[in-house]
Formats: sequence, structure tokens, C-alpha cells
Amino acid sequence: MSLSRELLIAGAAPQDLFLFPDAQPTSDQEASSPRTVWFKGGAGLVHHLLKPLEQSIPKVEIHAPEFKITSWSPSSLIELSDYTINDSGQPTFTPKHQRRLENNDLWDVPQRLPPYSHDKRTVLVYQDGGSSVAKKDSRAFSSLIESRSLQRARPELSWPDYFIYHMSRPLCEGHLWDNVRPSPRNKQAGWDPERLVVVVRADDLRAEGIQLSHGLSWEKTCEDFVKQLGSVGKLVTLVTCPHLIVLFGCDGVIYHRGLEVAEPILFFDPLRSEGQFYRENLKDVPGVMEAFVAGFAKEVVWANTVDYEKAVKAGFRASRGLSRRGISKQDKYHSLYDTQSIMGKFNNNGRTGWVRDHQIQCADGDPDALIRFDIPSDGIGAGDENSWSLLDDLVGDPAEIARKIVTEGTHSAKIEVPLRRFNQLELFDRKEIELFQTLFNGLDEYLATPQTKPLSIAFFGPRGSGKSFAALQVAESAFAGRHARQLRFDLSQFKSQEDLVEAFHRVRDCTLEGFIPLVYFNNFDADFNGSQFGWLPYLLPVLSSGRFSSGGVDRPIGSGVFFFGANATKTYAHLQRFADKLSSTSNPKSVRAVREFLGCLQGFVNMVGFNRISTADRLYPLRRAVALRALLAERAPGLKSGNRINIDESVLNALLIVPEYRQGIRSLSSILGMCRLNNERHFQRAALPPHSQLELHVKYEDFKDAMRGFPVPKEIRDLLAERLNQAYIDHKRRTELSKPENRGKSQEQIDVEHFLKPWDRLEENYRESNREHADAIPEKLCMIYCFLSERKDNRKPVTSFTEEEIDVMAQAEKARWNSERLQRQWRTGKRSANQRTTPFLMPWEDLDEEVKDLDRILVRSYPDILPEDYAIYRMGPIG
Repeated sequence: MSLSRELLIAGAAPQDLFLFPDAQPTSDQEASSPRTVWFKGGAGLVHHLLKPLEQSIPKVEIHAPEFKITSWSPSSLIELSDYTINDSGQPTFTPKHQRRLENNDLWDVPQRLPPYSHDKRTVLVYQDGGSSVAKKDSRAFSSLIESRSLQRARPELSWPDYFIYHMSRPLCEGHLWDNVRPSPRNKQAGWDPERLVVVVRADDLRAEGIQLSHGLSWEKTCEDFVKQLGSVGKLVTLVTCPHLIVLFGCDGVIYHRGLEVAEPILFFDPLRSEGQFYRENLKDVPGVMEAFVAGFAKEVVWANTVDYEKAVKAGFRASRGLSRRGISKQDKYHSLYDTQSIMGKFNNNGRTGWVRDHQIQCADGDPDALIRFDIPSDGIGAGDENSWSLLDDLVGDPAEIARKIVTEGTHSAKIEVPLRRFNQLELFDRKEIELFQTLFNGLDEYLATPQTKPLSIAFFGPRGSGKSFAALQVAESAFAGRHARQLRFDLSQFKSQEDLVEAFHRVRDCTLEGFIPLVYFNNFDADFNGSQFGWLPYLLPVLSSGRFSSGGVDRPIGSGVFFFGANATKTYAHLQRFADKLSSTSNPKSVRAVREFLGCLQGFVNMVGFNRISTADRLYPLRRAVALRALLAERAPGLKSGNRINIDESVLNALLIVPEYRQGIRSLSSILGMCRLNNERHFQRAALPPHSQLELHVKYEDFKDAMRGFPVPKEIRDLLAERLNQAYIDHKRRTELSKPENRGKSQEQIDVEHFLKPWDRLEENYRESNREHADAIPEKLCMIYCFLSERKDNRKPVTSFTEEEIDVMAQAEKARWNSERLQRQWRTGKRSANQRTTPFLMPWEDLDEEVKDLDRILVRSYPDILPEDYAIYRMGPIG
């Protein structure tokens, strides 16, 4: 007999009054559409979204209060904006103003319930309205539980199989929570705490005093969650409950298991940070949390086997569906919420169930796909902040993601790592994401209230690091939907103070025309009139008071954003050190000007740039990847085939991995300009400029080494080469000594006959051959989706390869060896180092198995020849 399903819905059902704008659709059917509409939110909305389950296969019995409007006293007034037409052709309204009133939310439980049956899966959804009535009075809830009991001697029959509790502020208060939270008393009464799922908003945790950063990066969110969740003692029962689900807008979810010794799980949208989905769609539409609870409950009650992780994803999709659709009233008889669009279309074929329209895969993958990540709580608790990144834990090798970004674009479904977009600026480095998100938040705050003087932010970094581009892209992103205009000035080109005054007039004119000026002053640290930082005294009045003097008249410059780009000063700390040395400087006027300038700043950014900043910097290919793809598409549009850019892998490696471009992005652009790419459809090595021309912009030897991928660190190169040579010697000795014809021969005889020499007696040309083999190890590992790295405590190293992987690498090693010998003018013949002849200069498929085994043995040895502080890891998530 199949398991039947039963869904109970109870709790707060606020009476919301929606105020529609005067301008509404005016078809004949809609001409009488009312301007005000009452709707039961909370538990009433959950019921509305789940009601189609009564017609599903398998059928779900739903028991809920009637949710009728019982008075004309609203809990909330929600004024809606003018409508837009959604992709279904229906009018959609978004909240303009929301006002919460003091009236208590009405709440209730189902009145008539069938008796308990052991062959039913019973799911109770409880909506907590946060009011004093809902918090303190649990009598109606207790009567609901007691009415289900068939045997008073067995109180456990009274409880549902699953209890989904949507909790709102104040958290963990009232008799109801006391009756359902994990405790010895409740367990004695028959309640199994494993059945309890609590759903809360991250904002409610923040309001209770838990310090969770808002949208800086998902890494920072994880760190704060692990370190701060237990910081408020009164919430101990929430922290220790078996299933706690915390929503971060429509962008991420953390699933915390308080009774298990298990790491919390983060589900996140890699393309967005917290709050970004709201900004991109219909803002914070009333009912988003209820939609999540409904989607979660539907998966729990309906699935054959309950899987909380799948339920989280189902709830996430429903909440996004509501945020996308908004309020979609058509006439007085229709709901305010389009259930089909939010929860999915029902298909009663008995197999597929609901077909979610918004889940249909697009060309670049599922727009609502989430990345699952086990938060390393032990490591976060013990380690320093900013010591880990999702990108490293999800991929391992940043260069692999950089290659995919260039060839397939950032919208590719294969780019499953955190990405933050600010208009055309796209960032993957955690530190950069947090830095620019902080800047974005500051710009957003500046816009929230009227301003009389500009916001001032300084940008530091090497030449060619993209300071002006980054600054203006973030500003454009923060000011999206507003009238803004970009202005750029280079102070090093100004000849007199009048030039600066003229620039101020242009800024003021922009303001008077109704635009918000986004101004970038380059070279603010340039000398003027023989004085270091000579422009600062003339900039300070505008920054401090928002006014400048022109022709003896004091003029307001108005609001706007002033970015100041430094070139002589590489970092904020560099400028700060200059300001701190008044006693030892011969130019106290400049020092005072710098101090006052620093006092006027509302923020600063240190740009890292395109170049590798240290041997530990493995993220620099990612800092180049987006710009490289854009430059390639602009320089040679024919390289694109659909979304893919066709480029030789060795060329791509060189452009991404060479440690330094002499002039940053300008050098990269110049190199591409010198390449023979006109009308080409594939970027081949032959298209690169000659060595001498490349030397203008890169160190050619580094460029050539980078063609193989990340080169082997120089400090271990000779060690690997020596151990490869020894692995070759050991294999040849074993093989030859085991042959019948060599019985009785000594090891010394075998060594002489087969030219086997230890490293200290090996000729230099053979040493160099082993070094080149060592250099090629990362390239071969990449072919089997592995990478070489310094040891990582959170990853499991590869200690052996599969036979298939060994053959792939062995064939590649044979091809590399052939190429090496041919380039050194070796030819086929009897083995002779002096004559540079060898019988093995042939394709892999023509070799005897004995010779093939030599290459197999060498690539098999890779994990064993590494020094202790290095290891091989597989790409992809930690696990």
C-alpha cells in the first residue's frame, strides 16, 4: 500500500491591504479592477501556493483554516508601483512603500481534522507572525496536536512526521517554541527533535545581534556564520536545533545541523551576492519567505524519500519565482500571486509532477542553479580570516577557471565559482570582490540621502592596472537607473590652476543639467609648481566644503562622486607613510596637504593589477582572464565561434600565466595588436610576434615557460629532474636484471650497457632533458584534471593514478620527448649520444610495450618524487 500524504497549515495570517496605482490595464475585463485588494498573507499565502497539491499525483490532503478576511483592520499597507508587462504578457506590480501597522496578526489552526493514520506522511507548516499573540498563546496549537492522538497512552502519535517552522522576530520566544524546541521534557512527551526544521531570514538573525556581514562575499558570510552564530546566548536553542535554514535574500541559503557533528552547507548563486537578485528583479516583494517555505514543504510532503537539500533548492526556486513575478493581479477574482509561475505548472501524468517553467535550462545553464559547498567550520574556527576562498575549494587550480573564462565566457555553465559583476567589471578574486562590494555599498549609502558635496574615493595601483575603468564601472553599477555622466581629467596635463577651475565648472554644469557626475581625476599625486602633491591644496576646498572659487565668486559644485587615481603612489599605505613623516621632511606644506586630503576621503581601493605580486599569488590569471577575452573579441572577432574563442592552448597559457606584463594591460593589448590575427579563425602559435618584439612587453623566457601552464617552481625543478632520472635508472635495472639473458650480470654492468648514470655523473644535456620533463609535469596533470601545488590541508592529495590516466600522460610524455629530441637534431638509428641517434624516435602506437612501460613508470612516479611540501590534487570541489 502506497504512502499517502497530509499537509497541515497553521499560524499567523496577516491581513494585508494592497494599494494599486491609478494607472492599471484598461481592457474591458479589467476596467472595473479595484484599486485596493485585501489578501491573507503568511500562512494564508503558503496555503494558496500549496493548494494545487490537492490535485497532484500522489494526492496530498491539505488541512488549513479558511483564511477569510474577518475585519477591515489591516496588518500592513502595501503601496504598489506602476505596472510593467512580464514575459507572460501579464501586468506586474512591485512594492513602492510598505507600512507595518500595530494590529496583531490573526492566526489559527485547522478546525476539522481526520484521525491519525500510521500510513500517512504528515507535514505541519507553521507560520510565525512575530506578534505577541502568536508567540505566547500555544493553546490552539496544543489542541491541534492533541486532536490527532488515537491512543492517549502513545503521545508520539500526536505529532506530525515533519514540523516546518517559519520563525520571525523575536526569535526563540513564547510557549510555542518551548513546546517544540529540542529539550528533555519535549522528548519525554513524544516529540522527536529530528523532525523540526526552522526557517529564518539572515536579517532576523542580524536584528537579534548576530553580526553577519551583508553581501561582501560568500566566504565572508561563511566565516561570520561560523564565528558569530553562537554569539547571542539566548538563541542557543535555535543554534542547537536539528535543522536550521537561513535565507540570504534570493541569493543563498545556509543549512545548519545543530544536533549533528556536521559542517554547515552553503547553497549559493555563484553570479550574485546577497541582495543582488532583488535589485535585478522586482525588489523585496511581500511573500518571498512564504514562497520558500511553500517550495520546501512541497518537496518534503511530496517526495518519495525526504531529502532536505533538495527541499532547500525547491524552496529557493519558489522564492525566486515570486520575486521575479511580483504582484500580478488581473481582476478582482484573481489572486495577487501567480501560483503557476511561482511554484510550477502541474502535470498529472503520475511521473513528472510539477514542471517548473522557471527551471527550464537556457543555453548557458539553469538560471536558478545553486552551488553546494560544505563550509569548513573547523578550519574557519581555528584559522585566520581571509585565509581561504570558495574558488580554491571548489576548483583548486585558478588557472583552469581562467582558461574557461577566456574560451567560453563568464556566462558559461562551467564557471561554477563566485563571480561579482559591477556593470562591465567582473571579479573572481575574493579580496577584490569584498573590496569593491564595500565600495559599492558606500556609493549606495551616499545616494540614499540628499548630498551637497561630492563623495571622495582614492584609487591606488601600478600603471595599467585598470584603476579608472574599475572605479567608473562600480559607480555605473551603483547608479544604475539614475542619470549619471562620466568625466575624466588628467591633472598631469593641466598647466595652471585655471585648468582645474574649468574642470570644476564642467562638473557643476553636469549637476545643473540634472546628471550625477562620476568624475575621475588621474594623477592626483602629480607635482605642480615644483611641489610634490602640488594639486592637493587646490582640490581640498571642494572635497571639504563642496565649493570652489571662480573669478572671486564662491560656487557650490553639488553632489557627485570624485575618484582620485594615483600613479606615483602605489598604495594607500605609501601615501599614509608620507603623511606621517612631518618631522623629517623638507616639505611640510605637502605633508599637511596629504594629511588633509586623507581626512577628506570616504574610501580607498588598492588595485592589485595584472601582474603576479608574489610566488604565492595563484589568482593573477583570473585577474587577466576577463580583459583578455574582451581584447581578443575586439582585436579578432573571427576567433569567436558562438560563445567560444578559438585559441591554441599554449598561447592561452602564455598570455594568462606569464608573471609580468611590463606596462600592465597596455602591454597585453600591444602584444595582441602585433599578432597576425586579421581574418583568422584560430589563434595559433605562429601568429605571435617575434621574440624581440615580445621582449618589449614581457620577459620572453618566462613567456615561453608559461606556454606549458603553471611552470614547476624553480626551487624544486632540479630535485624533480634528479628523481625522474633515478626512477628511470631503477626501472631499467629491474627490467634488465629480470631478463634471462642478463642472469649473472652485475648492476654495474647493466648500468654501463644502458648508459645509466646517477645525477652527479650525468652529462648536462641529459640533465636538461630531465629538467624539461619536470617542467612538463603540470601540463600533463592538467590533461587528467589534476594540478601540482604546495600542500593544502583541506584537500586530499592524489597518491596514485588510474591506468587510463597513466596512459594519457605517458603518451603525452612520449610526444614531448620526441619533440625535444627532434629540436636538438636527433634522428633515427642505433642508440648513440655522440651521433645523436636513437631507435625510439617514433609515435607511441609504434612502440613495443616494454618501451611504453618506461613512460608509464615515469608518469606513475609523479606523486612519489615530489618534496614533502608539494602534492598533486584533483580539480573540482573538495571531497
